Parts: sequence; C-alpha cells; structure tokens
Amino acid sequence: MGSRAMRRRAWCLGVAFFFVAGCGSRGAETDTTTVPGLIPFAITPASQRPATPELLALGKATFEKECVACHGVAGDGAGDAAYLLYPRPRDFTTGQFRIVSTWDGVPTDEDLFRTISRGMPGSAMPPWAHLPEEARWGLVHYVKAFSTRPLVLKANREPDVYGSGGAGLISIPPAPAYDDAAQVRARELFAKGCAPCHGATARGDGAQKQVDSKGYPTRPRDLTLGVFKGSPEAPEIYRRIVGGLPGSPMPQNGYLHGNDGWALVSLVRALSSDAQREKAEMKKFRIVARRVAALPASPDSGVWRTAPPVNLHMMPLWWRTDRPEEITVRALHDGRTLALNLKWEDGSNDETAIRPQDFRDAAAVEFALAADPPFFAMGQPGAPVNIWMWKSERQADLEPVFQDLEKVYPNIGIDSYPNLTRSPLEQPTRNALTLQSDPTFVTAWGAGNIVADPTRHSAAEDLTAQGFGTLKAHPTRDQAVRAAGVYGTGSYQVQFTRALAGSGGGTSMQIAPGGRIPVAFAVWNGSAGDRDGKKSVTIWQELFLEK
Repeated sequence: MGSRAMRRRAWCLGVAFFFVAGCGSRGAETDTTTVPGLIPFAITPASQRPATPELLALGKATFEKECVACHGVAGDGAGDAAYLLYPRPRDFTTGQFRIVSTWDGVPTDEDLFRTISRGMPGSAMPPWAHLPEEARWGLVHYVKAFSTRPLVLKANREPDVYGSGGAGLISIPPAPAYDDAAQVRARELFAKGCAPCHGATARGDGAQKQVDSKGYPTRPRDLTLGVFKGSPEAPEIYRRIVGGLPGSPMPQNGYLHGNDGWALVSLVRALSSDAQREKAEMKKFRIVARRVAALPASPDSGVWRTAPPVNLHMMPLWWRTDRPEEITVRALHDGRTLALNLKWEDGSNDETAIRPQDFRDAAAVEFALAADPPFFAMGQPGAPVNIWMWKSERQADLEPVFQDLEKVYPNIGIDSYPNLTRSPLEQPTRNALTLQSDPTFVTAWGAGNIVADPTRHSAAEDLTAQGFGTLKAHPTRDQAVRAAGVYGTGSYQVQFTRALAGSGGGTSMQIAPGGRIPVAFAVWNGSAGDRDGKKSVTIWQELFLEK
C-alpha cells in the first residue's frame, strides 16, 4: 500500500510568519462588477493632483506606514524586509522606474499612480488601490522626491527611422489588422530580437545570467504565463515593447514603433489566455460567512458545499513560476463559532521537518484587529494582528505514531535522563525518546513552549504580532483555535474553527454576527523550500458574518 502518507488521508496544518499585502483590484480597467464578492477599486485616477505641502505630508505618512519595510526610510530599497523579497524592492533614489510611458525613461505622474494602484505582478509589490485616491497621489509625489536626478518630461519627439532620438511621451498609433502577413512578421521579429532572452518557445529559457542596473540577478519573463509587471492591456504591452523597462535588461526598441510593435503585441498576448492574465491580478473580495444550524466536523464535510467559495489570487514573496495561483476560501458560523475552509493545490504532501533539509507544508490566517488594517507584514507596534497557524507535521504528530527523531534516524544515539514523572520500575531502559522523557530535560517543552509540546491535542496555534520579530504565542489557556486538514488528489483542505468571542483580550480576533473584519491568507510549499517569510500570500480581504 506504500508509505503511511499514501495509506491515509494526511491531516495537515501550517504555521509561520505572515507577510500579507494591502488590498486592491484592477478596478476601472475591466468590468469586474459581476464577479461575486469582488470589491472593485479604480486604478486610473479621476483627475491629476499637483504636489502641495499637505499632499506631500500625507504621502510621507502613508509611505512610513505601508512602504518603509520594503523600500526603506530613505527610499533606497533597503527596508527590513528586502532580504525576503525577489525581485528586490525598487530603489527610488536612482530615479529609474520600470513602468513608464516615455522615451526618456521618466515616469509621468499617472505612470506612478497606476503602478502604486495596480502593484507589480511578478514581484512582491502588492496593489494599493484600496487606499484613498488622495493618499495614492501623496505617495506619487513623495516617491518622486527620493530621486537624485531630475524627473522632468521633455517635449514629445518621435524616434527616427533607426529607432533613436525619441523624447517625451510614447505615442500609440492605431493597431493594424493582425493578418497572416503580420503574424509572419511578428514571428520573424520575435526570433531575432526576443528569443535570445525569452527563448524560442517564449518560456523565459533564453539567456539566464542577467542582472539589473543595481547588479541584482534577474530572469527573462516566461511570456506564456500571462504575468506582466505592467498592465496586460494591449496599449501597455506596446509601450513595454518599444520603450523597454528602464533599469532592467529589457531594452528600448524604438525601431519597432508602429506596425512592427503592434504585431509583437498581438503575438505576445496570444501566448497566454485572459484567464491566466486574470490570475496574476491581486484583488479584494468580500468573504461571506453563512449562518448554519451546525458547523461541519471536518474540512471535507458536505456541509461546506452550502458556503459560497471565493477564489483569491496569491503571490509568492520570493517569486517563482511554480507557485500556488489561487486559494479557495469558504466561511460558516452558527452564531457562536466561526469556521473557515481553505483549499489550494500542492503536488506533494510534505508532513515532516525533522531533517534540516526538509520543510513542511503550512497554512495560516491573519486578522487585523481594527477596521483600518495595519502594515501588511505582521502588523505594527501598537496595532497587533491575530494569526491562526497550522503545520502539516503537527497534524501528522496527532495520528497514531508520533513523528520522533527515530523515524528519520533509526540508529540515533540519545542521552537518557531519569524520568521524575515515573517510578523506578517504569524508567525507560535505553535512549528515551521525546514522549518517554521528562519535560524538564526537553527544555522548550519544559518551559511551556507550545510549539515544542508533543502532547498538544491541536495542530493549530493562536498567535499575535506587532511587527517584525514580535511573533508570540497566546498563553496555553487562550489556545482556543482548532484546525484539521486533508490531503488528496494534489490539493489540501484545511478547516479552522474558533469561538467568535476570543479569549486573548486585545490580541485575539473578536467578531459578532453582522460584523466585518480584514483577513488575509498564506500557504507554504515545503518541497519548494518555503519557510518563514518565503511563502505565497493573498492581500487583505473582508470577512463578513451573516446575522
């Protein structure tokens, strides 16, 4: 029958540090109002806002709350979280911005506004379209102030026939028909100018040893995935093809301005589908917790079919292409207890982390404890977040055979200590393993660390954080979260349950029927080396409990 993992349905739960982003959507760029639960926001500004002292002050306050951890106080891309992120956060002091609509590489104010609002798919830069438009304009002007070079737009001038000499805004001519001749031309242009980096199949398998203007390693984009740092709309792809991405190996190609550029746009867009491109866009949804008479007892209970599913898009903070693209969330409550069901795809069931080279699968839920959520990464001083965490190996430990060191290292030698909790006749005769030991000599267990307690009856952990390095478990008496998970057919399902009235005071999520609360989710893929800050996350969502 194979391994124990194959003989049973693996129960899995996951824990770790949180690093979740602000909320947003593509807003006015597409008609998304028919998507159930979607909370739309506009990415295109309603009007221009010139810099004023008041707007700069608002931008500074917003930057210090939402942006400093990645981009740093000086805007140089050296924030506390920068080492966790790939690609690295942008260094604003250089004045080089990737998404621009000019020949000179100078961003317009609208370029920056749209990038802030939409985020940068393919990186850990989340969308900030949930912020008021005025706050986003404040960020535009505050970010520009970091630049050590003048960000001045030149007068518009088209490039010459050789593709050089352009200045000012990139004009976009009308798109011609993508007929047979245009398709042939597009394939010729791609083979000559694009394939050396993006590969003959456009999967990013061309030249791999590339660096950006800061010397950081970078990779050519796999164009078949539909992940575009700039908008995937055709006019925006046209600007990227002819104008390049300043500071990256993607060069300016002014000689393509016109029909050739449009031919490549059509070819590139044909490499991916609308559905793929849609999954790269981070959006905010309202998750409705239906009220039921009795909550399900397990994550695969048929009762969950009565709860409306919400598919949330995820992004890896350390970008990779083999990422979990979506997590499906359902919610139910009975007036006293909340239950959440998370489902995501994972090709392997990684349920042990005993060896140093092994990492567990995991999942976690984060709640903001105020209507205006704090900084997305672990909260802020004075603004805590409540985290429910789940580890796959902790769930496996609850099954018949505890996963002790002897499972992986059968010939290990272990120091034996007297077990003061047993009589002399009951003392183990050789190499007492964890469950046979006196907690006094298993120091973390003996000190009351819930992570090290092998006798706990729940795979879930209830924690709080108020910024980096502050993750803290609630006292044992307040560990009220329960969780269970099932692995099968290449996916996990995990159920979290806890009373609506938490017992952790100001560090526990509190909600009543009819209430709303910001919530976010994260998963870790052990076989991909995920751990701590290396994971995939959603942005802040909204959880609503029916009365």
